[in-house]
Amino acid sequence: MKKWISFIVVFFGLFNSVSAQKFCYVDSQYILENLPEYTKSQSRLKTQTEAWQKELEVRQENLNKVQNAFEAEKILLTADQVKEQEKKIAEELAAIKELQEKRYGPSGDLVFLRRALVKPIQDQIYNATKQVADKRGYSFVFDKGSDLIMIYTDPKFDISREVLNVLSPDEKNSKTNQKGTSNNNNNNKSNSGSKVNTTNRTSKK
Repeated sequence: MKKWISFIVVFFGLFNSVSAQKFCYVDSQYILENLPEYTKSQSRLKTQTEAWQKELEVRQENLNKVQNAFEAEKILLTADQVKEQEKKIAEELAAIKELQEKRYGPSGDLVFLRRALVKPIQDQIYNATKQVADKRGYSFVFDKGSDLIMIYTDPKFDISREVLNVLSPDEKNSKTNQKGTSNNNNNNKSNSGSKVNTTNRTSKK
């Protein structure tokens, strides 16, 4: 019993210490969707991805034609010719698989390009969030779009619009004016599936 009481005292002591701090949150997804730089980066990423996909499709189509032609004339070829053609087809098939891995593998071009495009924007959001938090005296900033569960959020603690204004002060986006309404509607629903996490600068996203 004494141990349990001690635990409660320590717990509430910590709680009181933390509760003296000021909290707020941002909706990083909302910020990204209303940030012109992010829209441009996603457009560039999509264009490049489509180009890579087209490249692979063309090579695969050409290989299919070669394979079909080979099967049609195989009976007319000598054993050495068959062996040589099969070798060429196998080499091209391996090259296509290698290119696919280079473009879309775990350490491929797509991962590198996405990181190169998104990382600067993440840094901008971090710096803008810190600027607003410092100005308003907030000690903790949570991200509504991350991994910790938040059952309820009060829109008055949402600094997303302020962060967006720091990032893009001249941008007049209609969604910005709808942010408060959207938050109120969301908070009238059960949001046990909503997630939240402290906003940290990361070297990799």
